[in-house]
Amino acid sequence: MPLTPADVHNVAFSKPPIGKRGYNEDEVDQFLDLVEQELGRLVEENDDLRARADELASDLESAKKSGGSAAQESAPAAKPEPKPAAAAAGATPSLASAKAGEGEGELANQETHLRAARVLAMAQEMADRLTGEAKKESDGLVTKARTDSDKLVGDARSESDKLVGDAKTEADRLLSDAKAKSEAIVKDAEGKSEAQIRDAQSKADALQADAERKHTEIMATINQQRGVLEGRIDQLRTFEKQYRSRLTAYLESQLSELGKTGSAEPADAPATGRAAASTTPSSTSTSTSTSTTTKTDGGAGTQGGSHSADK
Repeated sequence: MPLTPADVHNVAFSKPPIGKRGYNEDEVDQFLDLVEQELGRLVEENDDLRARADELASDLESAKKSGGSAAQESAPAAKPEPKPAAAAAGATPSLASAKAGEGEGELANQETHLRAARVLAMAQEMADRLTGEAKKESDGLVTKARTDSDKLVGDARSESDKLVGDAKTEADRLLSDAKAKSEAIVKDAEGKSEAQIRDAQSKADALQADAERKHTEIMATINQQRGVLEGRIDQLRTFEKQYRSRLTAYLESQLSELGKTGSAEPADAPATGRAAASTTPSSTSTSTSTSTTTKTDGGAGTQGGSHSADK
């Protein structure tokens, strides 16, 4: 079925959902307007050329008929022999003009084919440019995803190391203070009675036991927080791998669709482009839905880790 300017004018591409990426609508409309104008001009030019060719053929046929009738009329008479020559002379310009018209029609057809080839070349160039831009954008997205993932893991590790270091410092300080107080009490009680010494020793033991208990509790809290933070780090790494693999698969599918669009035959180029444009939103929606689910799971893990840290 031949493509008409009305087909190009009435074509409609499905728009991607809000927030999803797709082809630039203005660029697509601009290109379709250009194709519509060029196709309409070519159709009008072909119609004009056909009309001129039909007119020249009609003139040629009329010249042939007039030449034949002039020859028949001049055959019975002997003297007026120059008339056929005059008729032939009159028919010759018509034949020459008919041949010239046919030559012009062929040149016009060649020019039409050249213009159509230029339009197809422009379409191929635009497809190649869109493919290059898509590949460049995909590389940028992968790099940004890798950078963001490394930053999240680094921040989580730094926070974990800081919390562990602060907790160890506080525990060591409490233990050191308890030992200093215990030693001071023991030294102060050495000059007193045995009862006072026992009482002081008991207090010192109680302080020592309390300090050790607090040290044990603090270390247990530290280990618990470390486990929570390490779990968050593992979740971030898992999210990074899943996000990177899904993003890579989606971008590879887009590049494959663009490659198929660029390698299609010229006659099928508009239909293939519309099919690729219709397919893109569905793939984008699926990929984004999966990423949203993964982020939601990651967020739940983060809230759990924060709750444990508050305890």
